[in-house]
Amino acid sequence: MEHSKSSRKVTVEYTDPSGIYAVISEDLQKRLPLRNLYWNSATRPLRSISSLHIELVQAGSSTSSSDPSERVSSVALDGAAENAEARDILRDNRPGSGVGVKKERRHQIPGVRQTPYLKIFFLRCSDVESYRVTYRKQIREWIKGNTPPTQSTASVNTQEFHDAFEWLIVHVILPDDGRSISRASATSKSEVRSSIGGSSAVIEKLRADFNGSSKTAVDRVSLIQITRSPQNGQNQASSDGWEDFIAKTKSLILSSFDLRVTQYEEDIKEREAQRSIPGWNFNTFFVLKEGLARGFESVGLVEDALNGYRELAVGLNSIIEGRDDKEQHREHFKHFTDDLSATLKSALQSEESHNLGDRQTITINSVTQDRHARENRHILGANILDADRKPFRELILANEISVFDFQCYLFAREASLLLRLANATDPSDDDESVNEAPTDVALNVASSESQNLFLLAEVCRRSIEFFSAAGRMMRDDLRSSVHPLSKGHAPGNPTMLSVFERPIEDMVASWTFSACQRILDATNVPSLQAQLQPLLRSLKSVVEVYPDSNNSSDPLSREELPRRTSSLPVSTRASSKPLSPDKIPSITSLDAMRLLPPASSQTGTQELAAQQAELVILKRRITASIGHRSNDAGIKRASLAGPLSLSGSDLEDISLDDTPSKHGRPDESSGNSHGSAVNGIQGRELNQSLRSESSFHQAYEKLTMMALALNVLGGRRRSAESLTTDLAAIRYRSQDYISAASYFRQLSSFYHNNDWTRLEVPMLDIYAKCLKHLNRWQDFCRIGLQILAKTTSRQSLLHTPTDLRLQHRPLDVDHYLQEVINTSSSLERPVSTPLHLHFEDVHLDPYIRHLDEEDGFRMSLELRNIMSAALEAQDIRVKLVSLEEEQRRDIWMTSPGPDLLQTGLSVVRLQCTVMCPAWYRIERIEIRSANIVFTHDATSNASFDGLASSDGILQLNSTRVLVWPDEKALEARPSLCKSISLGKPRSIEILISSGRNKVSHGKLSVRACSAGLRLHTAETDVVSGNCLILQKAQAGNVEFGALDAQSKTIFRVPYGIESDLRKIKVKVEVSYTVEGQGYQYNCIGELPIQLPLSVNVQDSFQERSLFSNFKIDTANSMPLRIGGYTMHSTKAFQVALPPLGSAPLTIFARQPLSLVAKIRQSRPETANAQTSLSPDRMLMLRIKYACVEHEISTAVEDVLTEALIKSEFTDLSRLLVTVLGKVLRSTLSSQDLETIGLLGEIQMSSFEQHLWQPVLNGLHPDRRDKVAKWLANWQAENSATALPQAIDSRNLLELMVPFEIPEIPIVVTGRLETFNCGGGPGEGRFAAMDHSLLAELSLSYSRHWSKSTDVTSENDALNITYEVQASPDVWLIGGQRKGHFSAKVQIGFIDNVAT
Repeated sequence: MEHSKSSRKVTVEYTDPSGIYAVISEDLQKRLPLRNLYWNSATRPLRSISSLHIELVQAGSSTSSSDPSERVSSVALDGAAENAEARDILRDNRPGSGVGVKKERRHQIPGVRQTPYLKIFFLRCSDVESYRVTYRKQIREWIKGNTPPTQSTASVNTQEFHDAFEWLIVHVILPDDGRSISRASATSKSEVRSSIGGSSAVIEKLRADFNGSSKTAVDRVSLIQITRSPQNGQNQASSDGWEDFIAKTKSLILSSFDLRVTQYEEDIKEREAQRSIPGWNFNTFFVLKEGLARGFESVGLVEDALNGYRELAVGLNSIIEGRDDKEQHREHFKHFTDDLSATLKSALQSEESHNLGDRQTITINSVTQDRHARENRHILGANILDADRKPFRELILANEISVFDFQCYLFAREASLLLRLANATDPSDDDESVNEAPTDVALNVASSESQNLFLLAEVCRRSIEFFSAAGRMMRDDLRSSVHPLSKGHAPGNPTMLSVFERPIEDMVASWTFSACQRILDATNVPSLQAQLQPLLRSLKSVVEVYPDSNNSSDPLSREELPRRTSSLPVSTRASSKPLSPDKIPSITSLDAMRLLPPASSQTGTQELAAQQAELVILKRRITASIGHRSNDAGIKRASLAGPLSLSGSDLEDISLDDTPSKHGRPDESSGNSHGSAVNGIQGRELNQSLRSESSFHQAYEKLTMMALALNVLGGRRRSAESLTTDLAAIRYRSQDYISAASYFRQLSSFYHNNDWTRLEVPMLDIYAKCLKHLNRWQDFCRIGLQILAKTTSRQSLLHTPTDLRLQHRPLDVDHYLQEVINTSSSLERPVSTPLHLHFEDVHLDPYIRHLDEEDGFRMSLELRNIMSAALEAQDIRVKLVSLEEEQRRDIWMTSPGPDLLQTGLSVVRLQCTVMCPAWYRIERIEIRSANIVFTHDATSNASFDGLASSDGILQLNSTRVLVWPDEKALEARPSLCKSISLGKPRSIEILISSGRNKVSHGKLSVRACSAGLRLHTAETDVVSGNCLILQKAQAGNVEFGALDAQSKTIFRVPYGIESDLRKIKVKVEVSYTVEGQGYQYNCIGELPIQLPLSVNVQDSFQERSLFSNFKIDTANSMPLRIGGYTMHSTKAFQVALPPLGSAPLTIFARQPLSLVAKIRQSRPETANAQTSLSPDRMLMLRIKYACVEHEISTAVEDVLTEALIKSEFTDLSRLLVTVLGKVLRSTLSSQDLETIGLLGEIQMSSFEQHLWQPVLNGLHPDRRDKVAKWLANWQAENSATALPQAIDSRNLLELMVPFEIPEIPIVVTGRLETFNCGGGPGEGRFAAMDHSLLAELSLSYSRHWSKSTDVTSENDALNITYEVQASPDVWLIGGQRKGHFSAKVQIGFIDNVAT
């Protein structure tokens, strides 16, 4: 039977009677394989063949022979064979051998034999005479014996076209052959005729004798001339001759191939049409159609060959599955496989006879079982890709093949073709005999960059599908070979079959295991290994500690084949030792592996890794099933089922040193390391894994880590996570708690995110036990809390279906809770857990209630404990955060003491001694028991996973709480200083009203909330009140002494600003102690620092008086009321101001106040003579004013306060009054303020327009309606409120405007007096038009407003120039209009002016 490797090449037979092939073999090998062939068939599209490998076989030798002296193969790489080797091959050849070979008889079934496509006759002849006498007859006999059907003139059977071939005569000329043709390329007849010499004549004779005479005849004669190089004297061939030879070889091979394909297609079509005829044999049809597929494969058309095998596989499956007439084809297949039957018998012989119960006589029906047992040198499944391990085609033709072997053969052929398409190295090449020619070793060797990884992944995928179906077929095959012959049992009796089940299952597992490893070897590529190795190093796999592994460098751990297995005994000491923790992946390494970004890799690496992972997982599953069935190593299912079954009650420890009789089974733990069957198990790796529990865990973990790494490379993260579960289970069983805990830590989030509660709870239980063994109490408490959350009754209802229950022992929740609480007491840091995992129906009463006779308020918190045990809480706190985003304020409410939260609903009283009026929302709830803190964070975006009512949580998060102080509580109110002096530092005044509290001591903290604001608290002083400042050295804090009840104290804090601000914000905190109890009041004040009025001055000088006109106006369009103004005289100046009157004066934006002040220098008798020289020329204008807006708010607030005192809502006075003032200031426009300022009356809006509803929502529903009704009545009764005539002292402000008397060097005064005007004394003066008037201009000057000394000498005189100007349209001025004089002394100057 033909070798399968030969189907990859085209066989070319040569006859070499002259022994010339050894000379030209080196040059021939350089030109092989043939490149760039194109096959054009009439029934198929054009096919391109990139490379065609040929196998040169000497005539007279069998094409199936493995003797290298009889064949030489072409290689994929040029120059793979050496010339010396070719010469050695032909050294024993004799001239003339093979010329007269008898024609071999053709097989009656086409496709069985592999025949040559081309036959070549090598001729060496130097003269015509020798050719005529000897070689012509020899060539004619050769042609006669090898004439193909295409050249025969006789009528032949068309079946001969299955072996169609062509022939070619090659004349080789050597330098020693005498005269040679002048040109080596003389291949045409014209060139030969023009040549001179014997060789030229020989070529002419050859073409004349053996080429056809017609124009379309094929030229079957080629010439190769060897010349001697003049440089080194070596022989060299002409390139033109070789090109002609290669071209003719391509053409003749394709011609033969086309004839064969045409004949095969016709026969296949004919046989296919006969399928329904009785007697039709699928096996014969298979061999015929496979012959076509092998033909395609031989010329490099692998895709066409693969399609052919796929069609055959479909046809075989249709017969096996019964879609065709199954009874008709039953006789064409054997019911069982001989070698499998022999292996089963060998496995059964290792069992003791007492295991068979009634000592029945059992036979294995196999006619050749002994022969196959001796020949079964390979491990089952290890040679799955070797299509030549059996004479499959002979078995098929003889109808002696089993269905299992048939399917295995088809799979091997398809996988080999896929591997060839992928340009991968055929793994069976490694199994070739050493007799294979060296030129065949590198047939399909290719670099990893040229390999198609997608096709390799397809090989893995098809292998997985095939192994699943082949396993079932193998079981049926083995069961069919078993026939009990004892009395009382019929064939196929279940009682007898059960005896063989374990050996059968072990054999199937061994076959599948080895087959998987073979596929992994075949699809292993360097590019994948380059990425896999770093991952395995990061995992610190157990592969690193296997000293007995002969393939430690290969992470795929190839199955050891017999030809590579050492006969030395294998030590198990290293593998039986438990692994040290440093050999197990740490938390960091495994996390880094999962998060490892995909490296730049070859296309298809991810797909190949994913499919290889499936094969490794299949190997792991087989190892687990064998370990479960095995009792020799004490291996339990709990070691393989993950953490779900790892409870202590499920495990049974079995000593490995017990005698065989102790457990009723023989001691077979030693096993055969070479791979012999033990109970049907074959393979060194499987047998080693069953030596001990430690060895099994190592093997199982090794496969798991490999699958884990491949899944990561394949992008299957979830599969990688699930594989980590098995690693954790193995490490826990080995008491390696460090490694097990590192795995469990990563798995906890994986199970939680996938909502696998049934698997998560037992896994967490084992994780907690690992942490307990490691004394990692912080993590133990955290995991224990997760277990408590998962085992609550609420969670069981939501996550456990009614027909399912957890497959693990019940947990003692009470014990867990108490243990976690007790353990946490010794922790340095608290352990937090979400509140909603343990409590439900959490509700906070949103309405505050003020404490009795003390400052502060209280609220109620309701919650339901869904744990099965009570919880003693030492502290329960609720954090409230203000709704104002700009200035975040938060307060904590706490429980007075320890609370016992029983299972079910509980109510907790919370109180707070911190008062900060604002709207709040719930941000955080904390329940502390020992060092365990149950927390709820409203700002967290974490989902609740259905463990609590999400609606209830959302309602809790949306709860709004209004906090306001009691009307008798302490209050702090910041404001600007009432007296402001321009040019001096400003201050903030903080009014503290103690209310009912008798404060023993306290601390005032003032913080700037505006950028650029600097508070100088070290300069704080008390403006009003009997309070002592104790300490103010600390920045921002001022400690003060006792405050009496119902007292008011004003602190003044200077400040400065570094930028242009219109408003400043300050945060005031007053911490105070009353009768040993601490309290706190917080507030934030927004203070406008821009002055509401502006003052401008304009000066007018005279000789002895200065008239200053002050213009007082509003700065922000808001009306002001001026309550008074003053300017005090000094020693240097006397000031006179007009009186204001008894009523305040209202100024508006377009009606400013003009105030004229007359300022005179003091007389000499009342002032020093040097007064004018005094540098103090400053005067101060004091203006008392009030903003109409503030007066309106004060007036309305007073009316509301008075009404609330008389009502039942006195406790709401500070809330409602404050809200009313804010609403008025925010709703009144400047136009409204001007109207109120003019009319002196305040018109109140209606209740609906006043927007009371947001405030009322913060009150308890029992009082809300009553308060709303009372406010509506109050507003109706006080729809108009009069603005007080006098300014309230609380709103009266003072602005001090300093100004300086200007310095004027000289003041010149001019007077113009007319003389000829009509009118007497007491009558008006008049003048006639068009008449001139005589006027006198009197000029005087004074230097009293200057600081310099009066002029006393002529040298100090000032030259003054004057000019008289008038409108030219009215006056016509005559006389001297301009002049000048010298100001020497204090005298006047008179000049006449005519007008």
